[in-house]
Amino acid sequence: MKNLFSLSLILSILLVSSCDLLNEALEEPANINIAEGLKEALRVGTDTATSKLAVVDGYLKDEAVKILLPDELESQIAALKAIEINVPLFGTLTGETIYNQGVPSLGINSLASKEEELILGLNRAAEEAAKEAGPIFFDAIRGITIADAESILYGSDTAATAYLIDNTYESLFNTFEPKVNNAVNQVKIGDRTVEALYSNFVSEYNNILNTSVLGNSIGSLANINTIEESDISAYATTRGLDGLFLKVQDEEANIRNNVNARVNDILREVFGLLD
Repeated sequence: MKNLFSLSLILSILLVSSCDLLNEALEEPANINIAEGLKEALRVGTDTATSKLAVVDGYLKDEAVKILLPDELESQIAALKAIEINVPLFGTLTGETIYNQGVPSLGINSLASKEEELILGLNRAAEEAAKEAGPIFFDAIRGITIADAESILYGSDTAATAYLIDNTYESLFNTFEPKVNNAVNQVKIGDRTVEALYSNFVSEYNNILNTSVLGNSIGSLANINTIEESDISAYATTRGLDGLFLKVQDEEANIRNNVNARVNDILREVFGLLD
C-alpha cells in the first residue's frame, strides 16, 4: 500500500512538473507574438496616419490636427485685439480693427490675412514632411523592445502608441525635424516660403506695437511687448508629430475594437485575445 501511495505521489509530481514546463514553453512564443502584434498595430497605424495626413489638406482640414500659430503668438495677438486707444481725428481705435483691417494712414497693415497665409503654410509644410514620416516611424517601431507586452495588450485603447511615444519620441523628433525644416524652407504660399511668412508676420506685428500714437508707441500704451522670432521649424515638427501620433492612436483603438480592422493574421491572432 505504501509503495502504491509513493508511486502515485511520484507520478503526481512528475505530472505537475510536466505541466509547468509545458506552460513555460507555451508562454514564451505567446509573449513574442504579442509584442510583434503590438508592433504590427503600430505599423498599420503609421500607414493609416501618413495616408491621411501626407496629402493636401490632410492637416489643414482636420480640426483635430490642424496646426495653428504658436501659443505665445496667439496670446500676443489676443492681447493686441483687446486694446482700445482714443486717437484725435481717428476716434477710438480697437485692437480688432488694427489687426483685421490695419490703419493705412498710420502705416499699419492688416495682419488677419497674413495669419491665414502663415497657418496655411505651416499645415502645407507638415503635409509635405509627413510623406517621409513612414520610414522614420517604421525604424523606430522596429528598434523598440516591448517590455511586458501582455499588460500593454490588456491596457488602454492607446497603450501601444503611448509606449511608442515614451520610448522613441526624442529620436523621432530629431530624425523628423530636418524633413520639416526642409519643407518650411521650400514650401511656398504665393512667392514666400513658410519661414519667410513667419518672419514677415512677426515683423509686421512688432511694427504695429512700435507705431507712434500721441507720442507713445501702441505697445507702450497697451502694455504689450514686442516678440522675437522662435524656431518655427521645431514648432511645426512638434505639432506635426502630435498629429501623426493622434492618428496612430486612433488606428490602434480601431484595431482593438473592430475585428474588421485586423487586416492580417498576426493582428487577428493577438488582438483576438481581447474578444
